[in-house]
Amino acid sequence: MNEWEVDDLVVEVAEHLEGFTPLVRPGHPAYLVGPAGARLVVHPLWNQKGRIRVLGVYPDGSRGVLPDLPRHEITVTATRGARFVAKRIERRLLPSYRPDLVICCERLVDRAAENGGRAEFVETLLTMLPQATLTEKPRETVIRWRLGDASGSFTVYGDTTSSAIEIRAADRELTERVAYAVQHRAM
Repeated sequence: MNEWEVDDLVVEVAEHLEGFTPLVRPGHPAYLVGPAGARLVVHPLWNQKGRIRVLGVYPDGSRGVLPDLPRHEITVTATRGARFVAKRIERRLLPSYRPDLVICCERLVDRAAENGGRAEFVETLLTMLPQATLTEKPRETVIRWRLGDASGSFTVYGDTTSSAIEIRAADRELTERVAYAVQHRAM
């Protein structure tokens, strides 16, 4: 099958899959876009004439952020027609893809909330330490600071439920202030 035949097939398959619409653009893979963010990409199998591969894909960038998500794909004989392809997708791909897509979306929402809470906390720390620098990583932010001879870092993890504090060359006053804060936090 060539690219144009796949594009035509996707348009026809969408008619048989409830809630799905075709997304066909020249020079790009053909998609079936469905409810709740479902996206199925359809590729011809070049080494198997008349067959296509249908992959259930997650929202952009999710596989990199959530690498443990399972891959969902099937191959189907396209020469049997759009109705046959739609039935195979309904029976073999969607039952496992849909629940994993829901899990993915929930985890992305949790991750966004986590990142928002961490950004807010980091902003507060940066206002207290105006010349600090920060390094962003996917699940942590590191703030490095220097005041006179003393220097250190705050590493804020995930949703800010845990952090690491490191202080170097602290004088007596700074050490006492940190100890006082720790003492009152422990009570």
